[in-house]
Amino acid sequence: MRGNMSFVVPSERFELFEDSKQFLTTYTFGTHTAKHTFCKVCGITSFYIPRSNPDGIAVTFRCVDPGTLTHVEIRQFDGNNWESSYSNTGIASCSKVPDKNSE
Repeated sequence: MRGNMSFVVPSERFELFEDSKQFLTTYTFGTHTAKHTFCKVCGITSFYIPRSNPDGIAVTFRCVDPGTLTHVEIRQFDGNNWESSYSNTGIASCSKVPDKNSE
């Protein structure tokens, strides 16, 4: 509903500056697996821990400076049919660090 478009990265490849944490709050619901992080000042969800990839971070495209990303692969995910979409998209692999030999 909020029209959030994000990409998933392995959590060990995500860095949040320490002084940023004071501006964030986290909300969970349902299974409490997903951790929705909001800015306390503006309400934007710039990143969150998704239920589909609890070992990764989903980063909102619009919160990344232009020119920062070198590659993004888009996979459609149907949140209304979560279980089948999870199985069909292979999205779980997005939060895994690739083998150094395959990079």
